[in-house]
Amino acid sequence: MYYAIGLYDLNPFLRPNPLNENEKKLLRERIARVRQLNGDDANRFYKRVAWFRTKKAFLYKGLVNDKHTMELLISGAGILLTLGMNNYKYIRSVHKIVIYPTDYYSILNKKHHVGEYNRGLKTLVFAADSVEYGFKEEGDNINLAIHEFAHALYFETSGRSSWESLRFQWGFKKLRAMKSLVNDTNYLRSYAQVNDFEFFSVLVEHFFETPEDLKRQLPEAFELIARILNQKGMA
Repeated sequence: MYYAIGLYDLNPFLRPNPLNENEKKLLRERIARVRQLNGDDANRFYKRVAWFRTKKAFLYKGLVNDKHTMELLISGAGILLTLGMNNYKYIRSVHKIVIYPTDYYSILNKKHHVGEYNRGLKTLVFAADSVEYGFKEEGDNINLAIHEFAHALYFETSGRSSWESLRFQWGFKKLRAMKSLVNDTNYLRSYAQVNDFEFFSVLVEHFFETPEDLKRQLPEAFELIARILNQKGMA
């Protein structure tokens, strides 16, 4: 109940603090796409990041250095995906974010992970060093935070009747239909072949890290991602 009250801005003690100039600078320096946003898009991005950081529960397992930066980067990744959407709050899909210093052992899957999305618990789990790597190595099309938020966004839109949710699900089905053809090109890393969800998330990583290359290599997939996320003008 407390979580719901906070999400719908009914809790007067849980108001987002606007990002300060140093926080905005950090996001611009660490996330290439943010540097490309125009004034209105950038302001909307900063406002939404402030909301997300305040409203979501960040839980730490072990010693994680610079939690402030980690929360900004993770919040920024989530908002990047929804910047062109009205529904940007992940209310149905993400209630908390658990962060480990490095790879961790998942009791549910019985193996080590660097990140995962748990639909049942509405929880994102990250290894902090892998999140850092994703933003440090721009252009390698591996970004853990963006990848896992893409999973969450699918379930955020699933079963909803809003136009943007229907557009998302329509686009996802179109992408799924072309998966075998795309994978035959060997353009995406092999992890994209695991299932439809991983295929989509890997494409989204390419969309944000190397959009021009994706547009050149897989123009139809690029256009679908841009339509799904309503970011044709920002891509």
